[in-house]
Amino acid sequence: MRGSLIIILILILGFANAAKITVGPADANYSAIQQAADNASKGDLIEVQSGTYHENVYLFHTVTLQGVNTGKGLPVVDAGGSASAITVISNGTTVSGFNLTNSGHCGCGNAGILVESNNNTIKNNIILKNKYGIYVRPGKTNNTFLSNDLLDNQITLNDTSLNHWSEGEKAGGLQGLLELITGAKVYGNHYSDYEKPGQGCNDTNNDGFCDVPRKIGDGPNVDKYPSISPINI
Repeated sequence: MRGSLIIILILILGFANAAKITVGPADANYSAIQQAADNASKGDLIEVQSGTYHENVYLFHTVTLQGVNTGKGLPVVDAGGSASAITVISNGTTVSGFNLTNSGHCGCGNAGILVESNNNTIKNNIILKNKYGIYVRPGKTNNTFLSNDLLDNQITLNDTSLNHWSEGEKAGGLQGLLELITGAKVYGNHYSDYEKPGQGCNDTNNDGFCDVPRKIGDGPNVDKYPSISPINI
């Protein structure tokens, strides 16, 4: 019992000591995302303001990297035609709210976002015009990808391990009736190569999702709720 209390206190103190770090063109802690990431501690929140950041970001610490639209759209991470826009190396990291573009062209995994770890959450991003939109290293598992727009990437994604590409179930009964009013709380991603009938995406019940789940690469995963329309644009 005493041991459990000690663990709880450590967790509480850890969250209490977490810091918010800002990145932006002016009036922020840092002007570059990588500078903020290198100086962050486990559990920190890094908020990135609107703007274009010409860099390749490597996340070595477990943080929440959050893009914030401060009036000029989602912050853009432009990889400059080399490597990946963001590479997630730490476990348990969250990346949300970015436009990730212009990765290198190597088939070795250059991507809008390259995932080299486990238990991460990648959500609410625009991933545009990269070699791979999302590339998950083989063997990396329990990563969650929700409400991302994967647009005009040379190869939309690569994932051969057990990860999560959609969330929620459409309810029946009374809850199902309520969802007719409030909308079903289900989440998937949007794919520019899987949004039209000619690509295999039909929406015969007009619920905003393709009738048939999208298979994710050559692995065991599917996106049960691929959106027919962009989510973050």
